[in-house]
Amino acid sequence: MHATDTALQLEDAARLLALADACADSRDLEALLTRVASVFFQAAQTDVVAFALPPTATPHGPAIHVSSRAPLNALAERSLREQTVAALEQHGIEPPPPEVFELIRGTELTPLRAVGRADQVHPLWSKALEFEGELVGMLLIGGFQDWILSARSEQALDQAVAPIGRALFQALSFIQLRNRTHEDALTGALNRRGFDEALRREVDRARRGRRDLSLIMIDVDRFKAINDRYGHPAGDDILIRLSARMTRALRRSDFLCRLGGDEFAIVLPEVGEDVAHAVAERVAQACSDLVAGDETPVTLSIGVAGLNLAVGSPSDLVRRADEALYAAKRAGRARVSRAG
Repeated sequence: MHATDTALQLEDAARLLALADACADSRDLEALLTRVASVFFQAAQTDVVAFALPPTATPHGPAIHVSSRAPLNALAERSLREQTVAALEQHGIEPPPPEVFELIRGTELTPLRAVGRADQVHPLWSKALEFEGELVGMLLIGGFQDWILSARSEQALDQAVAPIGRALFQALSFIQLRNRTHEDALTGALNRRGFDEALRREVDRARRGRRDLSLIMIDVDRFKAINDRYGHPAGDDILIRLSARMTRALRRSDFLCRLGGDEFAIVLPEVGEDVAHAVAERVAQACSDLVAGDETPVTLSIGVAGLNLAVGSPSDLVRRADEALYAAKRAGRARVSRAG
């Protein structure tokens, strides 16, 4: 591949990342990184393109966004994590242990059988991504076999680092600012403003793509009595522990929200009502052994509703989920109810 063609393709990647300053959340950033990786596959003729992201980039701490020419097996995933740690150390950055990194999957282009050796990721090239002296990530290029990038490819990659670092900084800054204004200070879940925005965006996406979407509404049963008996600090502790347990029961792509007081909501993109009901049961089970003080069980009333032809707006979906929640309360609390 001619160096000029390679440089042009990498400029396209930088332009894609420049759009990241309009990212609404980490999922939008992941989509852009996936698109950029597809350009790098052509430009550098490589097998693996990985972005090591800082803890502030995702809700779950340090992460590696990886796109590859084949699905990575467990050995290749471990190899990639180890190569990421080694690259960070090589650039003078103290990394967390390899197992701490969450793996975010981007594009997987071809079946595993199409490559001769996919149980290891060999490091071919890596660069720290910076903007004005601040580290914003690490770009790693790898191969399923141990070979050397051409000088032209390395030169083009080197030229792409600065604009990519600048664009990634802009994207992460926007996401962090949005998180601060959309995050509940007590639990770390989305607040009411974040919920309204996430639900509106996901309803639009579901409608455009004709995809499933479900909403779960949750109330902590007799929470006022818990506050009255044990005090508000104990009530706050219950909310924090509930939020942590619910988060562990959900996918990365789900949105946990605290709407106020003891009321929570969960937005489930690309999930139909049947599966959402199972998710709600799993959430209830994850919280089932919580107690306030030494003896008072903490239970949840939960309502589930899915997007369908009769639900034309976010408010319609909220109304149906609320109706299901009230049905759960009327039936005796500590249960999951579906919209009628």
